[in-house]
Amino acid sequence: MPGYRMGKINEQDNFLWLLISLLVLFLLSAFFEQLESDALGRLTGISLTVIVLVAVWSVEHGERSLVSRLGISGLLVGIVAFELLFERYSLAILQLLTLQVFIVMTIVFACRQVLLSGNVDFNKIVGAICIYVFLAIAWALAYLLVEQFFPGSLPGLEGGDWRESMQKALYYSFVTMTTLGFGDISPLQPLARYLTYLEAVTGQFYIAILVASLIGVRLADRAADQ
Repeated sequence: MPGYRMGKINEQDNFLWLLISLLVLFLLSAFFEQLESDALGRLTGISLTVIVLVAVWSVEHGERSLVSRLGISGLLVGIVAFELLFERYSLAILQLLTLQVFIVMTIVFACRQVLLSGNVDFNKIVGAICIYVFLAIAWALAYLLVEQFFPGSLPGLEGGDWRESMQKALYYSFVTMTTLGFGDISPLQPLARYLTYLEAVTGQFYIAILVASLIGVRLADRAADQ
């Protein structure tokens, strides 16, 4: 593609870098869980933090100030560092809440760049995939929050450290969003059930809205050319 470069993150390839980081970090997390690593919880927390940091430095690249990016990066790294140094589980909960906030912010910024601006190109198609993945991550974190405050809501996600259940939460989130519904993890309490069917509806509507948006932009471009 003309003007397409992989050497530096910019508005022409930012979502590609983000998608690559998501896939690599998901693979590493699954690999460490497969090996039953004792450091699974810490590695999962670090992986999620890296994902958010990549998003902070790539999504809406031209609109965020350097001070804002450095501030967000410092906050996330600081929470992880203190948790690793002092091994305080309350800091792990704070990390979960902070990650959820920044994941939702990333989805909002990415939607502005992908769905509400300019022509359709390869980067925006990749960006649409990234949004879908981030929606699943946001719901996975929401399920973990519900399980933390209302134990027993989702059997299979119970446990002391939410990070050790992150892979299961992601699996359940993607299965729900794609409406596969294998049934190996099932919500038992009202709030968990509400989030489950809300995610299923959101996943279907996102695909419908995305397709309609891409077709609309394409038709508008064709009409402008004619």
